[in-house]
Amino acid sequence: MKLKSIAILAPLCFLAACGGGGDGAGSTASNDLVLRESKVLEEGASFSMRLTPGTYKANVTSSSSGVVVTWVGDSQGCGKSGEVKVYSQICTFTITGQLLVANPTTFGLGAQEIVTVEVFKL
Repeated sequence: MKLKSIAILAPLCFLAACGGGGDGAGSTASNDLVLRESKVLEEGASFSMRLTPGTYKANVTSSSSGVVVTWVGDSQGCGKSGEVKVYSQICTFTITGQLLVANPTTFGLGAQEIVTVEVFKL
C-alpha cells in the first residue's frame, strides 16, 4: 500500500513543481515576448522600439507621475494615451511602426520615471 502511494504522489509532486508553464506576466504559449525592460526616463526623455507588422500587446508601468504611451503607425487608431502609471493595450500594425514611451515635460519641474515595458507579439 505504501509503495502505491509513493508511485502516485511522486509524479504529482513533480508536476506541481512545474508551476503551470507561464512566466507570471499573463502571457500564454501563443504570445512571444518581444521586450521586457526597465528604464529610468528623465523628464522630457522617451524610449521607442520598432515593431514589424503584426498584433502586439504592451504592458507599461511607471513610478511617480506617469508616462505617455504612443503607438505610431498602427492600423487601429490606438494612438496616444494620456499620462498613465499603468497601461495595457493591444494594437495591430499592417506596416512597420513604433511603440513610444515618453516622460512628458512639465516646465522643467517633473520627476524622473522608472518605467517597465513588456511587449508581446500575439
